[in-house]
Amino acid sequence: MKRIWKIIITVVAILVLAVIGTGWYLSVHWKRILDKELRQYVQEGSDSLYTLAYGRLDLNLLNGNLTIHNAALIPDSAVYQRLVAQQKAPGALINAKMSRLQISRLKLWRYFLDKDVDAGAFTIIDPELIIVSDQRSVDTTTHQRSFYEVVNKNINHFSISRLTLNKIKLIYTQIGKDSSKVITKLEDLDIIIRGLQIDSVSQNDPARFLYARSFDINLEKWDHRTPDSLYWLHVKKISYHAAERAMDIGEIELKPRYNRADFDKQIKTQKDMFQLVFRNINLKGIPRLYQLKQGVYIQRGSINGGELNVYRNRSLPLPPGDKYGQFPNQLLAKLKLPLQIDTLTASGVDVSYTEKNPKNGETGKIQFLRAGGTFRHITNVDSLVAKNKHCTADLHAILMKSGKLRASFDFILGDASGAFGVSGQLNNMDGKEFNPVTKPLGMVEIRSAQIKELEFNFRGNEKSASGTLKFLYSNLKISMLKEEKDPNGNQRKGLASLLANLMVIKNENPSPGEAVRIVKPRFQRDPKKSFFNLVWKTIFTGVKETVGTDMLAAMEARNK
Repeated sequence: MKRIWKIIITVVAILVLAVIGTGWYLSVHWKRILDKELRQYVQEGSDSLYTLAYGRLDLNLLNGNLTIHNAALIPDSAVYQRLVAQQKAPGALINAKMSRLQISRLKLWRYFLDKDVDAGAFTIIDPELIIVSDQRSVDTTTHQRSFYEVVNKNINHFSISRLTLNKIKLIYTQIGKDSSKVITKLEDLDIIIRGLQIDSVSQNDPARFLYARSFDINLEKWDHRTPDSLYWLHVKKISYHAAERAMDIGEIELKPRYNRADFDKQIKTQKDMFQLVFRNINLKGIPRLYQLKQGVYIQRGSINGGELNVYRNRSLPLPPGDKYGQFPNQLLAKLKLPLQIDTLTASGVDVSYTEKNPKNGETGKIQFLRAGGTFRHITNVDSLVAKNKHCTADLHAILMKSGKLRASFDFILGDASGAFGVSGQLNNMDGKEFNPVTKPLGMVEIRSAQIKELEFNFRGNEKSASGTLKFLYSNLKISMLKEEKDPNGNQRKGLASLLANLMVIKNENPSPGEAVRIVKPRFQRDPKKSFFNLVWKTIFTGVKETVGTDMLAAMEARNK
């Protein structure tokens, strides 16, 4: 009996040693084969443009794990220049390196017997990519080989369940035909690709992008300086999910590179200075990334929170020319890229406009708090415009501290004159809240006013706007600020204020025993001013006609 056990143990030991020995031999032998073939694949597939270099290759036959350390893809500059001279150079030149490439659950037998690559996962650690796209070079190659056609010489089938790239550092340089350069830098970029399959079937599968079923992209931060060098654009926490056709963005910030005084020195003429932050942005129904060159199509988008602050120094000279052709619908038509956004919603955005008065050097500020609304049918696609010419926006906000403001815009798409309609309503507001605007910019203090309702409905284009306005208010009293100083240091024009309140200003609407005054204002646009200036001036014209301040303005002009 004991002899039998000795025989069994001896046989098992021999088998174990045989397996280990065979495994060691195959591991060493296959490592040499893999080392040779990997370098060969890269050189042949790139027509000797690239060389693959790495430090060490570890292979584990038992679990099918393969690790390549300190790998690099190095372009040969001499070969590239030769291809440029022959007009056969690729559109982009890549220089890449990584600390580690880990392949798990690789079916080695299938690779060595059938030249099939079948693995559970590829993980690339700390990749660094330097990509240069040179538009000055011309590729006259009649047949552009697909990636499958490149690898098919050596590999029949390529299948990976999951490909992960962690903490990518990317420097992308685009050289224009005029030799100008645009450099984009990305850090901490993560990409997860699922269902990667490269074969004769997958290369023509419309459900795949770059041979993959789906992929996710996560980017912690992207910084970009605008072409005019006036702003930085910061985008944070970007996530793109191809399968859901959705993108989430934590924050988009447009930040001036200068303070107000230095910004004015840079622009030299009047121009709006923007400070913008949008938060919690979600886009759904967006196209696959490779389709973005064909156009931007978004089914639904939302912005939840943010700020928009605009500043203008009116003491600077006006810029030359005019602003014709720059209404929202006109700018939309001029976009070279097709655009379609079915629905865009926004909420919790604080908006302010600050203006510097050239006469007294003071600034006035108007605020729209917790603004939001819905934009529909934003598009410049001709076929969609033919079906529906109306791009609409229904907005709401708190004006200054308490005014409940609602406004609806209707932009006529495809109209060369920038035709539009706007209607709105303001309710229940203390008129004194306008003093941060009227005192520094108009030298008028509102001592009292109860705004019950302001309702307007206008139509217009890039030349003018007109319509109807109803302004219901009571107990309106003002002070003209100029000559006499009040306890707060403001100068009051006492006689003008008294005459205005007693004889010129209509203190309420409707007045006792009279019908409600409804006016029909019309305003001719200053071609150097913006769309919103036209809307505001038309509203203000109607308010003045209702209150009677046209007479006050004439009296003030005579007293100067």
